[in-house]
Amino acid sequence: MSLKSDTKSAFDFDLSASSYNYLQDIMLNPYTVTATGYGYSHNGKITRNDGTNWQNVDGKGIWRPDGYGGPQEISFGIHGDRYYLTNPVYGSSVWNEASSVTSQTYSDGIGETRTGALWAQDAWRFAPMWKLTLGGRLETWQALDGFNINTVATSAGAITSTSAVNQPGLSATNLSPKASLAFEPNKDWTVTANFGEAYRYPTVTELYQNVTVNGVATFANPFLTPEQDLNGELNIERKWTDGRVRFTVFDERTNNAIISQTNLVTTPTTGVQTPTTTISNVAAIRMRGAEVYADKDNVAIRGLRLFGSVTYVDSRILSDPNWAGTNPLTRLPDTVVGKRVPYVPDWRAKFGYTYHWADDSWAWTVAARYSGKQYSTLDNTDIVPHVYGAFDNYFVVDTKLHYNATKNFSFDAGIDNIFNEQYFLFHPFPGRTYVLAAKYQF
Repeated sequence: MSLKSDTKSAFDFDLSASSYNYLQDIMLNPYTVTATGYGYSHNGKITRNDGTNWQNVDGKGIWRPDGYGGPQEISFGIHGDRYYLTNPVYGSSVWNEASSVTSQTYSDGIGETRTGALWAQDAWRFAPMWKLTLGGRLETWQALDGFNINTVATSAGAITSTSAVNQPGLSATNLSPKASLAFEPNKDWTVTANFGEAYRYPTVTELYQNVTVNGVATFANPFLTPEQDLNGELNIERKWTDGRVRFTVFDERTNNAIISQTNLVTTPTTGVQTPTTTISNVAAIRMRGAEVYADKDNVAIRGLRLFGSVTYVDSRILSDPNWAGTNPLTRLPDTVVGKRVPYVPDWRAKFGYTYHWADDSWAWTVAARYSGKQYSTLDNTDIVPHVYGAFDNYFVVDTKLHYNATKNFSFDAGIDNIFNEQYFLFHPFPGRTYVLAAKYQF
């Protein structure tokens, strides 16, 4: 539900509230694959999310001391959210029948998080060419009633040991300031400097949900602490009536960064390797870099639009005193300090064109995307490309032809990944794909 005013007077407001509930969410899995490798076990697991729910509420007010369009606009607001998780996993006597649940509980994850916040911001054009924006957000967060059941079972599914743990309550109260200064010497140029501090709180699933989906086991961490982000950015933008160019340099430091990573874990008794995702705080990471973006209409001929961007990020792990890993390649103790931050490529680029003709009834787009190598592990030892778990660099070109047949009918035909690039982002991504679409608007 939402209620918003748009009076364009001295005061306006925006109120919203939402609630989401899992009424039924049941996932059925066989416990294992049979010894021959061609069938499933008769027994299995039933995972349920029924009862998981969350609510959000926001209120915002805007006060314009000098009226609408004046040099100053003060906004303020309140926020609240609540997230509740319940995620039991039961044994079943017949894996593909939801009614076959047994008294066996393989795991359970229950918990709740709550956040409340007050914020205010003042955007003030104190001189014709200058605009200053100052703001702050005061937040209080807590995690409560966390509870986990974990078990150890045989290869046939018989439970050999069970542990039930009431997880510790967590809480934090933080103030996040922000500042932005914009200089506009004329209508074509804008130079903006931004600084901000923000906190990212652990989600209820990161804290309490232990679950296996599509063969990947994820283990929550009930001891996570909020991550603190410190961001600085400088933007220089040149605008035309039919295009713009923007250059950005940025620097971001994150303390207690919440990072998940997926590794292959070998079961000692069976030798079976299971993809396993763990979540942890990394003491400090840093990302700095630059980006260039541009777009321009009517280049050389009417109707031809060019666009593109290039981004470079130097991401580094600065500190992680809790790391105690061993390099899987050398079998020697290793360090993660100085390694790249997981899932952050060094280079990323996109560029292309769109050509409109016949009074804009037709449009032809060709776009290319490039991403550099990514790592999914903190120690950057996942270096083998084109295998499950790898995050490869890739260069992909797509094209699409769009036709507005009438005011109501439109058609699209295209080819994604024209050159059939083969790459993995944990799993293999689609090769050359042909797309046809039609749309009718009433």
